[in-house]
Amino acid sequence: MLLSGVLMGAVVGIYFGPQAKVLQPVADIFLNLIFCLIVPVVFFSVASSIANMDGVGKLKKILLIFLAVVIGSGLVTCMLALGTIKLINPTDGLSIDFGTTAVNTQASLSIVTMLTVSDFSLLLSKNSMLPLIIFTILLGISLSLMGEKANPVKNYLNVMVEAFSRMVAIVMYLAPLGIACYFAVLIGVIGSQVISSVARVTIIYIIFTLLFFVITSSLYAWWGGGNKGLKIYWKYIWLPMTAAMGTCSSTACIPVNMQAAHKMNIPKSIYDIVIPLGGSVHKNGVVAVQIMKVAFLFAVFNRPFGIDAIGMAILVAMISGIIVGTIPSGGFIGEVLIATAFGFPPEVIPVIVIMGTISDSFCTMLNVTSDTAISMVIARMVEGEDWIDRTESDISFQKIDEVRV
Repeated sequence: MLLSGVLMGAVVGIYFGPQAKVLQPVADIFLNLIFCLIVPVVFFSVASSIANMDGVGKLKKILLIFLAVVIGSGLVTCMLALGTIKLINPTDGLSIDFGTTAVNTQASLSIVTMLTVSDFSLLLSKNSMLPLIIFTILLGISLSLMGEKANPVKNYLNVMVEAFSRMVAIVMYLAPLGIACYFAVLIGVIGSQVISSVARVTIIYIIFTLLFFVITSSLYAWWGGGNKGLKIYWKYIWLPMTAAMGTCSSTACIPVNMQAAHKMNIPKSIYDIVIPLGGSVHKNGVVAVQIMKVAFLFAVFNRPFGIDAIGMAILVAMISGIIVGTIPSGGFIGEVLIATAFGFPPEVIPVIVIMGTISDSFCTMLNVTSDTAISMVIARMVEGEDWIDRTESDISFQKIDEVRV
């Protein structure tokens, strides 16, 4: 149904063009409902999962493996993106007149603001996902260390997890309509710009993204869960995939991605941590598009894209994958970072913003689906090779107990 919504929205956007913007309120209502659920879903799921762990040893192992996977997969993404633009010229000799438009803004790489906020109330925002997750992890660890004294709070957290899961299920009944309207507006507004100066590099990126998604996700799923893991990944990934393409928001897809992870039999103790955290800092789609934007600008300005520039591009891409926003068009800071890091004039920012906007659906799709795939890898490394069979057994026993009750 979501895929049908995306396709119908695209048709409406192409046919009506900018007039499709009249559907924006419907799209915004759906997105706002999802955005309002993000903070409590992440808070209660992460806190509950960690609080119910027997000690913090398992949590430490999950987080260390997650960090290693984020860095490793980010570097692999950079290498593949660089290889692609080396094989295919991103501009084909294109020359652009950037005019005199200026954008007066600065990129911020403050570690303090990236990891923390100055007041508790600022945690209750989708724009502070990483500080919220860090705070919630600390709360979960504290409750875990308290032992039986924390049982009333643990029970409360467990109940709230179930309550918000049901709220997500209710809101998702609006998803096909909301995503159709959002995609119609997106295509209607930017459709005419597809023939602009960034069309070639955007098409290269979209093809790269689709191939990267199919190949790497399949490899992750197969390595994490064998043939059974590969099968269940492709059976249940379509909901988060289409939601990502329709909303262009990694955070908006956290609830549905957690639902998909549950259906894939990924242990709850793992996906409750990896999915929300991955939505904030594991964005391979952003990493790839930043590499291609940099290569595009170097080609346009006829600057040599040597070893030093490549090393800086990898650093900028990896940082962007962590700091850029996870809401629609939230990657603006990434464009600013590119311009300031390489000394390009501010006039280039609107051009690469257009590229980011056109490719945003595919970029977000890659971000979201990668989180579920690496959850399978982490499940194998934490729980062992037979984690799928053991999780299936646990779910079966749980259902039997529920029937008895």
